[in-house]
Amino acid sequence: MTSERRGPGEILVVSRTEVDSLLSPARCLERCLETFRWVGEGEVEQTNPVNLYIHDRLGPEPPFGHGVVQAFPALIRPLDRAAVKWLSSFRMNPKRDLPAISALDLVTDTDTGMPLALVDGTSVTNARTGGHSTVGAMYLARPESARLAIIGCGHEGRTHALTLNEVFPLEEVVAFDIYEEQANRFADEIGARIGVPVVVAPDVETAVAYADIICVVTTAPRPVLMEEWVPAGAHVCAATGFRDVDPGCATAFDKWAVGWYGRDLAWVEGEEVGRIGGLQPGALSRSDIYGDIAAEIMPGHKPGREADQERTIMTHMGMPALDAAVASLVYDLALEAGAGTWIEVF
Repeated sequence: MTSERRGPGEILVVSRTEVDSLLSPARCLERCLETFRWVGEGEVEQTNPVNLYIHDRLGPEPPFGHGVVQAFPALIRPLDRAAVKWLSSFRMNPKRDLPAISALDLVTDTDTGMPLALVDGTSVTNARTGGHSTVGAMYLARPESARLAIIGCGHEGRTHALTLNEVFPLEEVVAFDIYEEQANRFADEIGARIGVPVVVAPDVETAVAYADIICVVTTAPRPVLMEEWVPAGAHVCAATGFRDVDPGCATAFDKWAVGWYGRDLAWVEGEEVGRIGGLQPGALSRSDIYGDIAAEIMPGHKPGREADQERTIMTHMGMPALDAAVASLVYDLALEAGAGTWIEVF
């Protein structure tokens, strides 16, 4: 069944449940690979986010703490689409029985400038985060990687495991979460979905001891993975940069790569380093970075992994192009499936 756009004043709303049912790990990974290539070829226009701090970060906190809303716009020329991710983060929301983070993606037709769809951005973010980490692993991890460690068993821990399973011959997944019940649920669900044993480790050091690929996807405000625990030959996917990963990995490992200089350098040299990166400004610099996946490694200007014993790490906290391109894909998939709800907005 195919659902055609009804009229110029209507847009398609795609819910979180619908995104999860429409967007397979394989399709998401394919779109993430395309997006990295388009970014490297200069076919994308994107900016660093516009941050609107609702309360003064530096002053006394109001009853429910400070919050931020952010806009992440991108233009994807090969798709003739633009989109903006509207993200809110209010850290005290759980005390009000509300999610701490929520997002919506507005997809626009660049030929007419007309809005096409409003897509749940939280599920898109979860999926493309697993996707962009897998893109990095394709160039930096051993192709025969079979042992995967997941540190942090939330939504992004799941998307990392599911998407990496599309590329690597996984034989075992070892999971750790500070909440054992959550780790056990993760083990049951992911084991059933990918058909390999998933075991729960008692701590991070045990979880990573024999891992080929290590994914750190936690909300921890300080490093939980230490450099000396990472075995030879392992690749680390650092979804939140060096907030929860020992920054010593950047200099002790053989290669530290970023996803895209245009976004990732802000976490190294900018004022955001101290706020989110968990480092003092100047602790790491561009000279410590081996290469950029989109602009250097994927096009072949620099090699990825060169030896089995190399230890590698990719830090990438996302870029607007990924959200825009994946949300656009969700819109197309919803049209094909007859999913979503049309609403008249003007």
